[in-house]
Amino acid sequence: MPTPEVMWIRRGVGVAIEVVEQRIAAATLSEAAAQLRELRPQGRAFVCGTFDPQHSAAQAVVLLGPERALDVASVTKAPSPSHVAAEHYREYTGKIQQATAKISATELEKVVLARALTLQAPATIDPTQVVACLAQAYPTCWTFYLDGLVGASPELLVRVQDGLVTSRVLAGTIRRAPGSEAKLASWLAGDDKNLREHEFARDSVAAALRPFCTAMNVPESPSVLHLPNVLHLASEITGALKPGFSALDLAIALHPSAAVCGTPTELARQTIAELEGLDRGHYAAPIGWVDAQGNGELAIALRCGQIHPDDPSRITLYAGAGIVADSDAAEEYAETESKLLPMLHALGYTHE
Repeated sequence: MPTPEVMWIRRGVGVAIEVVEQRIAAATLSEAAAQLRELRPQGRAFVCGTFDPQHSAAQAVVLLGPERALDVASVTKAPSPSHVAAEHYREYTGKIQQATAKISATELEKVVLARALTLQAPATIDPTQVVACLAQAYPTCWTFYLDGLVGASPELLVRVQDGLVTSRVLAGTIRRAPGSEAKLASWLAGDDKNLREHEFARDSVAAALRPFCTAMNVPESPSVLHLPNVLHLASEITGALKPGFSALDLAIALHPSAAVCGTPTELARQTIAELEGLDRGHYAAPIGWVDAQGNGELAIALRCGQIHPDDPSRITLYAGAGIVADSDAAEEYAETESKLLPMLHALGYTHE
């Protein structure tokens, strides 16, 4: 069976598009959304934006085609085991030190700095196999394959279902350790640095959603989300959608949140462009589906990798960390290592 062009799965329920019949590509997600409205499709459309169109060669895409059920439980072939050593420590921690210096000297409060890891696999990467590994290991995440981007995101940017708006904000992270989960969760829930980082992200999402909602519920304190590789501080924001707006409208308004960019947004975006040295492409952008009734479910494209179109055995993985005034560079680097683990394991790599 050929590899589907689109895959989307959560909690064992998935869909695939074998052949894309209509494709929209535009410089921004707003432009792609305008073209989608002109098409007036009857079914769902799968969309993926870019993190920063001004600093990316990638385009926002909308893909449409007949859907079928996606069953990854029968995909049993294991990836070939390989090994990759830790890379880019000095370069990345140096950028963190520059960022903390800028936070001290300017109005910047938080900035999310990402790093990339490019891997050459021994053979062509099978996206279905990667999706299967991720969906089985991280069933509560939103696992996706779209426009060569494959991953499993724990963060729901926005869901709209019959007028109910939901957004899950994740910011503040610690790596899990066997036998210490309760202790680590308690520490994370009370750590000033992580709570401050989470507050920036929660408040930015709440502020972006407020103009679109008649009523909202914003938790005062986060809970702790337990994933196989890390623990996150999490807040689930809900609201009642005003008439005339759609899930895609909200996704465009929400992106980029402080969880993937920083605070204030424009200064953080400028800092990322200055310090990061990456074309994030689709990484940390909205990804998911929307329909003609305004419903939709869009995650933030995290814990993911971009398969190179000119060499399908090559993939670039991405991971980032939120930097605030008292960030420790070594700890932030370790956080990115933890966030790379889902994709490394799905591709059959061990990591040191």
